[in-house]
Amino acid sequence: MTARAWQDVLRASAREERGRIFRERSILLVLVAIPLLYPVIVAYLYHAEDARDRPALLLDLDGSALSRRVALELEATPELRVARRVASLDDGMAALRRDEAELLVVVPPDFSRRLKRGEQAQLAVWAGGANMYTWAIAYPAAVTVAGATGARVRAAAFLAKGMPPAVARARAAPIATGDRLLYHPTGSYGRYLAAGIFLVVLQQLVVVSLAFSAGARLEAGLPPAGREPLPLARLLGMAAAHAPFWLAGVVFIGLVLMPAMGWAGPSVLATATLLLAFAVVMVPVAIGLASLARDRMGTFQLLMFFSVPLFLASGFTWPPGQLPRAVELATAVFPATPALRALRVLVMKTGDLGAVAPQLAWLGALLVLHSAVAALVVHRASLARRLSALRRKPGAEPPAALPRSTP
Repeated sequence: MTARAWQDVLRASAREERGRIFRERSILLVLVAIPLLYPVIVAYLYHAEDARDRPALLLDLDGSALSRRVALELEATPELRVARRVASLDDGMAALRRDEAELLVVVPPDFSRRLKRGEQAQLAVWAGGANMYTWAIAYPAAVTVAGATGARVRAAAFLAKGMPPAVARARAAPIATGDRLLYHPTGSYGRYLAAGIFLVVLQQLVVVSLAFSAGARLEAGLPPAGREPLPLARLLGMAAAHAPFWLAGVVFIGLVLMPAMGWAGPSVLATATLLLAFAVVMVPVAIGLASLARDRMGTFQLLMFFSVPLFLASGFTWPPGQLPRAVELATAVFPATPALRALRVLVMKTGDLGAVAPQLAWLGALLVLHSAVAALVVHRASLARRLSALRRKPGAEPPAALPRSTP
């Protein structure tokens, strides 16, 4: 086949696919709903960015001025709010089981008395821990209040002995800690998680739309694109018809939604460039899967099965060094792995693409790898025929047809 024939098939396939997109409402829905509806819902769910005012229960068995001060300080923290006071430990534990609060703070009856005698007092903090994120917010807040109360009591004791206020405070809390989140000062959970979800949305858009259309083509009674003449040109033509929608998804997520939510990082263009590079690398993956599609629903089942495990195994939500070595090696061939790691750097730390050069090189290598794999998958039928021919013995002739007998 000549290059001219190859180009003709590509153009004809692109024209045919554009017509199918607007005739088949389900294909158009996939191309529009995935990049528009899904990211907007995620942005709405995480627009608050951080969990604040987590409900806490208080059981004050002391009833002293000091225990009331502890209650006021718990209420004053931005992370906690005292939802209600409980009458007993059993009442508080039952409320935790019903998920009505994150914490149960118990002030024992001898709390102030022990402190006044210079003894150690216990402040019990009971946590359900069902939601590790909210627990990680609420529990440290209660511990901070307890530490501040202890330091204040010690300082008061030193002041009573005649120490100067500055010396008393230094003796009460000899070590002061200062923390600073260099690259993520807000500590926003929404900004951290939603950025990764948006990249997975682009993955679904590229892969699902093309394979979905290939499945719809088969259901309409047309031959599989992978078994027609010049199958790679035909599938590339289909991808060319989908490309404007893919590009629109990248533009909407990278240049509109993420900047509007404040989640694009120091450089909007750098983040959008990474999203575009990732979408390009996903194209040969989509072509290979589209050549294997047998119907529309099979595509969704495949992506639903793989998308969440790949996201979790990419090292985005879990430290890569803590993943099993076999999992790290297996996920290294999926474009989402380097893209998610690079996205975390660009969104959280710096807008310099040079900082993610290793991940970009990784994506480039995967583009070459998946392009070669896609070519093999698309041409698997012709390759199988050639291999079958090579297995025949040299010089062997096919069996001759039996002569017809005339009556």
